[in-house]
Amino acid sequence: MNYILVEQDERLQLLISIVKRIKSNTVVVFSENQINFLQELFILMGIKTKFRTQQQPADQTLQIYYDPPLTEVKSGLVFVLPEEKIPNCTESKLEKNKQEQFANQEVMKLVSSNYNLNCLADKAYKDFVYIYQNKLDQNNYDVLKLNPMRLCKSFGFEVTPKLNNFRLRSSKEYPQKQTKTNQTKSKKIKKQSKIINVKKHKN
Repeated sequence: MNYILVEQDERLQLLISIVKRIKSNTVVVFSENQINFLQELFILMGIKTKFRTQQQPADQTLQIYYDPPLTEVKSGLVFVLPEEKIPNCTESKLEKNKQEQFANQEVMKLVSSNYNLNCLADKAYKDFVYIYQNKLDQNNYDVLKLNPMRLCKSFGFEVTPKLNNFRLRSSKEYPQKQTKTNQTKSKKIKKQSKIINVKKHKN
């Protein structure tokens, strides 16, 4: 079995890139809620591929485990976050210059404008988190390593959907990126104020 490292906010982008290139030889393996969301999305985007649940056998060339597999698999390609470690697997690498540039804005536009797709995306997002929290080996898959601000992008959301009764970090627990942004803004403001003061003194 092979795995490919992918950032939380780039999962959907990478999936579509692979499916577009391999076309009909791809089998994408999802949980039930993921299947419903992605089937609808792919139809709206005019992308053709075949879907299976994790319990159904497949004889196509490549099996893609978009969700973490709940049982041991012997062949296929597993999407793995950089924070995770999967034993007894070989890493597959996709050259960045060969990846198709995919506009996440297109997916977000579809999710925000299509009520049915929006509901399916919301359910798929919550199902993904639920699997991490309740059904996976916590030694390899840690729900607390999921970043809701980044993960939601792979479901077509700009803002993180509300998660009731889920143990997931809030945006307040990711201060590093926000702090850097605030520091940068603060420096720009201070620099601008200095320039203004210098001009005043000259006049």
